[in-house]
Parts: sequence; C-alpha cells; structure tokens
Amino acid sequence: MTPQSKPVAVIGDGWAALASVGFLASSGVDVKWIVCRGARILSPLASLEWGPGVSVLNELALKLGVTCGDLQTGLWIREFRNKAFREPMWAKSPTPEDRLQVRNELLWEPERQVVGVFEARWDLMTPVEIEGEIRKGLVSGRFPHLSRVEGVPVVGFEKNGNDVVAVKLGSGESIECSQVVYADRWSHLPGLEGMPKGMSFLRNREAMGVLQASFTHDFPSGGGAPASSYFAPLFRAPGKDIERHVWGHFSSDGKKSVWTLCLSPEEIEDNHEISKKLRRLKGTLDRMFQGSDLIPPGKLNFGATILEEQVRFEEEAFFTQGKALTEPLTMPEVVGLVILTDGYGSSRAFQQVGEMLGVAGSSKSASVDAENRELKSQALDFVS
Repeated sequence: MTPQSKPVAVIGDGWAALASVGFLASSGVDVKWIVCRGARILSPLASLEWGPGVSVLNELALKLGVTCGDLQTGLWIREFRNKAFREPMWAKSPTPEDRLQVRNELLWEPERQVVGVFEARWDLMTPVEIEGEIRKGLVSGRFPHLSRVEGVPVVGFEKNGNDVVAVKLGSGESIECSQVVYADRWSHLPGLEGMPKGMSFLRNREAMGVLQASFTHDFPSGGGAPASSYFAPLFRAPGKDIERHVWGHFSSDGKKSVWTLCLSPEEIEDNHEISKKLRRLKGTLDRMFQGSDLIPPGKLNFGATILEEQVRFEEEAFFTQGKALTEPLTMPEVVGLVILTDGYGSSRAFQQVGEMLGVAGSSKSASVDAENRELKSQALDFVS
C-alpha cells in the first residue's frame, strides 16, 4: 500500500476490514470505509488462535490507545465433559502435530476456524471488547480523513485499463480511489462489474454459516475475566450425523456473554431450522452451567441470569475447505485491488492485514512468560 492523492477504499465490516481501516486511518491515510453487505460476527472465544495475527491486533490496539493489558500464551479453553469443565482432549497430546490431528478429528470442519491448538489472550479485555473499542475510536470523529458509507451495496469497479480507479455503488455513485481493499463476502465477487471470470481462488471453499447469541446478565457471571472460553456438544437431532458444539465466553466484567454455533449451507436456507438451533443452543447452556459456580448463587441455570439477548446470523462466516489464507490476494486483471477474508478465523484475518501493510510481526509491549517462548515458536511452526 503506497500513499496516493486519492483515498483508499475498504469494503467490508468484519475483522480484516476493521484492522485495515484502523491502521490506514491512524497513519493519516484518507479512507473510504464502505460497509457494503456488513458481513460481521463477534470473536467466538475469549482468546485468539496464536499466530502473527495476534501481534497485529495487539499493535492496532496500541496504535489507537486501547488498553487491553499484557498478552499471554497458553490454553484456556474448557470442554464440558462428564458434567464438568475440563481441558480439551487435544491438550493431552505431547506435540503440536498431535494436538492438531486430535483437534481435527474431534471438531466439525468450520469449528476448526474458531479454536486453535495454541491460544493467546489479554489480561484486561476479551477480543470482542478490544474490537469494540477499536470500532468506537474509528467512528468517533477522531479521524476527519475517514468516512464511512453504509446501507449501499458495491456493484463493481471502474477501471482504466486494468487499473482500478473507482468503486461503483448501487446508488449510482462512484467513489474515486487509488486502491481498494475488499474484505467482504467472497460469493459476491463474481457478480461485481470489472472482475475477471473464473477466479480460481474461489473454488473448493465451501462457506458455512454462524448463529451467535449475545446475552446481558443480571449479575456478573463467568467467575471473573478475561478467564476461560467454554464449549460443549449440541445434542444431535434425529437423523443428524454431525457432532457440533456451542462455543462461548463471558465479558471481562461477567455481565455479558457471546455464544456461537456453526451452521451448514442447508440449514442456512431454513428459518425454522435456525430457530430450532437457537433453542437447542440455549438448552445446551442450561445443561452446561446448571449447578456451576460460574453463575451467581441462587440461579438454577444459565437462562435464569439473562436480562437481554441479541441474535446475530451470518450466512457465510467460515470456510471449510481450501488452504487457509494468511496473506492478501491480488490479480493482474484488477490492479490496485487487494482481497482479504475472515473465513479462516480472526487471527488469520489480522495476519492478512499485517502482511498487506507490513505491520511488525511482534509487539514490544507483549508480556510473555519465559516458559511460554518455546510454545510460541512451536505454534508459529505448526499452526499459523
């Protein structure tokens, strides 16, 4: 990305788009943030998969003045098994290769984008809270050279030869730009004017949906935070052979929580099926936390702590096939267009932004225990 007289257009509203806008705007670049489809989910866990993307998010938080605390590596996810919360089965494996193999055998394909075999977290904030503070800072008016376009779809790109010169909107308006970062749904790329046919990188990447429920609780829950993340198997419906899980965590003050369930393409098309999954998600949470010290005394189950709820549904959240994208994509037919995706999880989305903008792969402020340094090296070798 090179300085230009015209703005950089960033298309999307998820992890990769947020980080792109954050780094560019805080560096003084003129940015047009085009929300477009608004495809976005919340980070499913209180930690991120360890990798270069963790350091990229940490650098962005520092750049924008978000105090999220020291960065730590370890394993904080807990599985509800045999009526108690325990370390996941892959934690018992002696090597990173074995951990990865066991995790892949136990989890449904889209869930592998949710959790890594090595994790990183901050001691003051969860990723959801960090991303929320970054988002608030960007839309606060602090950056006069950043403008946000909402409610209007992108229909294509104007080109001078192969060079992108503008983004065309459904309203008929064209936004002139020097470069474009596309970080929205990949399924819309073939229908955009100016894009080539037969984009090979789109093949063999089946997109799965996500159902997320966010709850506000009447009393702090979760046993203090940022603590652990939790998951448990969802009861299988008759005739279903997929073992899937509910994933979630509590906020740093314990007053909110986020819970995530992956959906197949067939389930995405059926509103009745989505409603059933939401009911089963809530039932699973009641089963997980009944009698647990993670909910306040006097509350019989998880549902009894809920004051408010919000439900988020995203049709295309995670890819199940194809090589995970860790760096941006470009095409000679559309010069000036950079393509990113959230489809392989937030850590890899942030890593793509770091590769695109040349963000340092490590943070001077990151505090990591000496005993975890070898763990970091192994994680980079086998996970990222």
